[in-house]
Amino acid sequence: MRSLSVAGIALVLVTFVLFLGTCSRTEDDTPAPTTTTSTSTTSTSSTTTTTTTLDPASLGTLPPVEGIGSPKLGTTSSVTTVGLDTVYFGMTAADAQIAAGSRFTPITPVDDCFLVTPDDALEGITFWIVSGTVERVDIDTDEITTRSGAGIGDTENRITNMFPDRIQASPLPDGSGNLLAFVPRDESDREFRVMFQTDGEKVVRMWAGRLPWAAELGGCPVG
Repeated sequence: MRSLSVAGIALVLVTFVLFLGTCSRTEDDTPAPTTTTSTSTTSTSSTTTTTTTLDPASLGTLPPVEGIGSPKLGTTSSVTTVGLDTVYFGMTAADAQIAAGSRFTPITPVDDCFLVTPDDALEGITFWIVSGTVERVDIDTDEITTRSGAGIGDTENRITNMFPDRIQASPLPDGSGNLLAFVPRDESDREFRVMFQTDGEKVVRMWAGRLPWAAELGGCPVG
């Protein structure tokens, strides 16, 4: 009986081992399930803004000027119908640099009409050079005003009240505001203007110059 029991147990063990081996081969030999990955590509439409930066070398430079002293244009400077401090309309570019105490750097290509900024001065000052002479100055800072104290940030009412009967108002072509032109009384100054551009309520830009340049709204004319 003991021999039979042992034989039976051995048979069971052999059968169990064979079963495990079969299971093991089944798992190893069965190919793994194939997984299909679907990739969805969404096309996104975007607007690309191209900014054109002019190479400073393409702008050109002004001839060297001797005798440029210390900087003279700053927060104490004031705009008049004939210029900015000691820089007067009609001055040559060389004389204007000496008067400003600063070299001028072109910010548009040097041509018959081009724009410059003084290197050593308050930011927000731009001169127009036309046929070799200064004909206009643009002011884009509230730290420089007219001798009467009119400037950027003032209301339209303040400007008209400061200069009774001297302001000619007209709407801007794009409807964004108004242009207030200060017209001098003196016959000798009849070709000069101080201009205040507003947003309909307050002054946002200011410039002075000689006609026809003082009336230009789009920058130096081309050609």
